[in-house]
Amino acid sequence: MLTRYLISHGLSLLGNTVAAIALPWLVLLRTGDAAAVGLVAAASALPMLVSAVAGGVLIDRVGRRRLSVGADLASAACVAALPVVDGLLGLTLAWFVVLGVAGALFDVPGMTAREALAPDVAAAAGVGMERLAGLRESIGGGVVVVGPAAAGGLIMFVDPTTVLWLTAGCSALAALVTLTLPKSVGAQAVPSPEDGGGLKADVARGFGVLRGDRVLAALTFVSAGSVAVLAPLQNLVLPVHLVGKDSSIGFGLVVSFLAIGGIGGAGLYAAVGARWSRRTVFVAAQLTSTVGIVGLALLPPVPVMLAAAVLAGIGAGPLPALFLVLVSERIPEQVRGRVLGLQNAVSMTAVPLGTLGAGVLVEWIGLRQTGALLGVAWGVVALAVVLLPALRTLDAGGDGGAEGGTEGASASPAGQAVAEQ
Repeated sequence: MLTRYLISHGLSLLGNTVAAIALPWLVLLRTGDAAAVGLVAAASALPMLVSAVAGGVLIDRVGRRRLSVGADLASAACVAALPVVDGLLGLTLAWFVVLGVAGALFDVPGMTAREALAPDVAAAAGVGMERLAGLRESIGGGVVVVGPAAAGGLIMFVDPTTVLWLTAGCSALAALVTLTLPKSVGAQAVPSPEDGGGLKADVARGFGVLRGDRVLAALTFVSAGSVAVLAPLQNLVLPVHLVGKDSSIGFGLVVSFLAIGGIGGAGLYAAVGARWSRRTVFVAAQLTSTVGIVGLALLPPVPVMLAAAVLAGIGAGPLPALFLVLVSERIPEQVRGRVLGLQNAVSMTAVPLGTLGAGVLVEWIGLRQTGALLGVAWGVVALAVVLLPALRTLDAGGDGGAEGGTEGASASPAGQAVAEQ
């Protein structure tokens, strides 16, 4: 069962990473307008944010397994529609926007549903959440390395529409693999008396749980702060610096070394993470990643960057896995989808805001100075991990850090399953 869950996760992520390369290329090829690529991405941003919140509610209402299957099938249909429309009518900018928005509506709920499904799979398979989460992140890191390279290689030989069939196939296959999981795994939780009252009330209850548990709130803050720094560093500062120095190959190597370090860090956590205190893992990982991120942000020569990238990856690799373990055992089963959806929405908002802010800073004070400020910002996040009182109770289980707002988090079946292992 664990293997099937991991295969489904890898297939879905592979489809998304291939599409992330093939779709912008296809937009540019069909429209001849570089601005159209940005327009399609921008048009998908708001629907993606809305679907993260609303999708979390839907996950709790229909069940995690069912929503994961449905989202992957719908995503496959939206991607497959692109080559079909191209063959029948010819793709225009309007078609790209419509189908891009449709795909965005399903991608994030599907991702959230697979996250919410993880504790159920761990409990049913009899494995610890640390091992499952670490393996999940290791596979994700491997896909991030292989997927873009495979997509780029295929585009050299075939039309991007053909490559999109691969994306659609991966999503459909991911749905079929998830469908083989027992129906009892990820089934709809028994509604609690607090549920009901429509979408607004359901979202409000998820927000109440998130706000009422100091650890969950602190983890959300740390996660959003981390991506707000890492996204502009990786997507703006490093490529502008290295391409400006005519070292595009160097940028590719830095990204690859980051991913390789991340695979190693996540794999190490999967192997031995359960033996260590969560507080120890969290602080050690954050401090290790800080050394690497600051090393990258100072824009040293490429050989030094590569060493810093490996260190940053090793430190950052266990963090998503540890986040998944912690939030899964603290969130009541009845609202797991809602809370994870809200956390994903916060992180998704932090990415464009961080990138926009960094872009403005580059214009105002220069590239190196912006990199240095990003390094300082990451240091502030690391300091928060060490100093925030809520994050000193990570080994206390579902009760630690709550202020009466967890509404039974410690009684969550997911939390019990993790605690027993």
